[in-house]
Amino acid sequence: MHNLLRALPRCVLALSLAGCGADADAVPGRPAAPPASPAALPAADPADTLSLAERDSIPGSIAFIAERDGNKELYSVRPTGGGERRLTRRPEQDFPGDVRRDGSELLLISLEGEGPTRVERFWVAPGGGGPLRPLGPRGALMRSPSWGPDGRWLVYESNTRDGYRDIYRLDRATGQVRALTQNPEGNFRPVVSPNGDWVVFGSSRDSVSELYRMRPDGSGQERITHTPRDEWGVRWSSDGGLLAFLSDRDGSDRVYMSYPDGREVRRLSDEPHDPHVMEDKPAWAPRGFAIAWVRRTRNEPSRILIRDVANGFRGEVRARGLGSLDDPAWSPDGRYLAFTLTRGDTVQVYVARADGTRPTRVTHAPGPNWYPVWLGGPAAPAPGARAAR
Repeated sequence: MHNLLRALPRCVLALSLAGCGADADAVPGRPAAPPASPAALPAADPADTLSLAERDSIPGSIAFIAERDGNKELYSVRPTGGGERRLTRRPEQDFPGDVRRDGSELLLISLEGEGPTRVERFWVAPGGGGPLRPLGPRGALMRSPSWGPDGRWLVYESNTRDGYRDIYRLDRATGQVRALTQNPEGNFRPVVSPNGDWVVFGSSRDSVSELYRMRPDGSGQERITHTPRDEWGVRWSSDGGLLAFLSDRDGSDRVYMSYPDGREVRRLSDEPHDPHVMEDKPAWAPRGFAIAWVRRTRNEPSRILIRDVANGFRGEVRARGLGSLDDPAWSPDGRYLAFTLTRGDTVQVYVARADGTRPTRVTHAPGPNWYPVWLGGPAAPAPGARAAR
C-alpha cells in the first residue's frame, strides 16, 4: 500500500475518489456502496442515531475540553454518554496534547497566567484515570507535543532559546531536553512518524512556511515541499506511508497528500477551486487509509468530509441541518468518528459511524464541550518498515 498514490491513478492521482471499482469492504464500517456526493446528502434525521448497545460496544473513552465551570478543564466520557470523569481540577487552563498510540496516556498542556507572565507545561494523564504527572520543563511556550512510538521520548515546539520557536526532544526517563533545530526564522508543529524514524515539521527558514523532515536526533534535515506559499499542519497515515497537510498554494487553505519525502503532491478534494472554501484539521484513521477533515464555506455551517484513498469511498458526517461541525477524531478501532457540533450557543461532542451516518450526541452538560480525543481501546497495528522511506 506504500505505492498508493502511484498505484491508483484514476482514484487518487485525479482525486475523484468515488467508485473506481473500489472494494467497499476494505475498511471496517464502510457501507456496501459509497453514498451520494456531499451535495446530494439529505438532512440528518435526529431520530437516526446510534443505539445504546452499539455505542457501548465502541472501545475507549472520549476526552474533551469542558468550560462548564468557567475554566478550560479536561473530562472524559464513554461513547454512551455515561461514566463521565473529570481529569483536571486546577486553576490552570488545560488542553489536550498528544495521545500515545496505544491510547494509554494523554499528554496535556497547561497554561497558567496571562501575557508576559504566562507559563506553560506538559502533564501526563493516564488513560484509565489517576493523578496527573508533570513532564519536562516549564516555558513561556510549550506546544505541539508528539510522542515517540514507545512513549519514552517526545518532540515539541518551544521558544525557550532566545525567544525563537524551535523543535526540542525530551527524554522521559532523564528529563533531558535537546534542541533539534536552531533557526531564527522559526520551526513549528513537529509530528513523529508511526515507527519513530522521522519527524516532519514546518519551518520558515526559507522565508515561507514549508515542510521539512529530519531524523529524531535532528540529523538529516531536508525540505520536502517547494512552493512560494505556506504548508503546515502535517499528519501521518497509520502506516507512515502518506502525509496529509494544509497548504494555501492555490489561494485558500486546502488539504493535500504526498509521500513522506514530498513526492507526488495531490489535493485531497476534487472540487473546482473556490477561494471561499477553506479546509482544516485532517485526521487519518488509526487503521487503513480513511481520512476526515473540516470544510468551511462562507456563510454556511462547516462540514466534516470523509475519504478513503484506498477504496474510493467518499462521504460526510450526515448532520446537515443540525449545526456546524468541527474537530473530527477517530475511535481506536477506526469504525467511528467523534466530533464537535455547534448549534447557536450550544457546543457538544457527538459520535457517528465511520461512514458519517447516525450522528449521536454524547455530552449534555451546559457550557462548551469540545475538541474530543480518544483514550484507551485496542492499539492500531504496528507500522511496517516501509514508513521509513
